[in-house]
Amino acid sequence: MAKTVVLDELHFTLRITNGLPGSRSDELGVTLRGTEFMNRLRRAIRTVVGGYPELSVVRISLSR
Repeated sequence: MAKTVVLDELHFTLRITNGLPGSRSDELGVTLRGTEFMNRLRRAIRTVVGGYPELSVVRISLSR
């Protein structure tokens, strides 16, 4: 039997304007795929969730 069950899933979408130059789009992609971005996003999520004591029993995972 599973030790946990999915309570909820949240998704967010990052959009850019259609006319953005390809080089800029590539640059943004490098940033978004980087370890630093994912680590900072993970910390931000933990900070927000940590502000709600009732969520102290929730385990969070972040993936792409």
